[in-house]
Amino acid sequence: MPFTIYSEKRGEESARQFAYRTLQRNILLLDMFPGEPISEKEIAASLGLSRTPVREALLDLCRERLIEIYPQRGTRVALMDARLVEQGRFLRETVELAILELACQSCGDEEISKLEKSIQVQRQQAENDELIKFFQEDSEFHRLLYEGCGKDTVYDATSFYLPHFIRERMLRLKMFNLEELLCDHENILDAIKKGDCRSAKVHLKQHLDRVMCDQKILVEAYPKYFV
Repeated sequence: MPFTIYSEKRGEESARQFAYRTLQRNILLLDMFPGEPISEKEIAASLGLSRTPVREALLDLCRERLIEIYPQRGTRVALMDARLVEQGRFLRETVELAILELACQSCGDEEISKLEKSIQVQRQQAENDELIKFFQEDSEFHRLLYEGCGKDTVYDATSFYLPHFIRERMLRLKMFNLEELLCDHENILDAIKKGDCRSAKVHLKQHLDRVMCDQKILVEAYPKYFV
């Protein structure tokens, strides 16, 4: 069972949090493949933990539908579910179109500055071809939009679907054009600065169309990874 410890336990982390963070990262980065059996005992030994915090972390991931637990039969990494990704896209588009209306009305200099800094970070990551970090900052840009409108807890409510987007992205990283994604963000921010809500919405829809994986291509290429 491939398993990578990307960083050691942080001082403030509980054993459960450490196990959860490490397992989630392995699942999202596809170190642990969809459908792969999981050994609670092996993971606990690798992390230097007892089995209890590992079991608790697995239950947390099961609630996020990243792990499937079958009593008396074992545990495995959940298969990808194209329906979850599509539902996430629908929810994200519906909510973020409303967020853009608020952003065009209420984003001030401080909020604009944070969004500009996020784009600068993305630019550097795109130039360095740091794909994973770019997509992390992509999510941060959208989170800042919610935060700038005082709707940060709404972002938390929609973020359930984010891990499922990330796993699909990892299947086809090289198929994304980072420059196009970055340009979308720049256009969205430019429209917000001008208070041009209509233009901001057009660029957001274009952006979400780009980041949505072609489900048919992925399912045909990786049939064993999908429900």
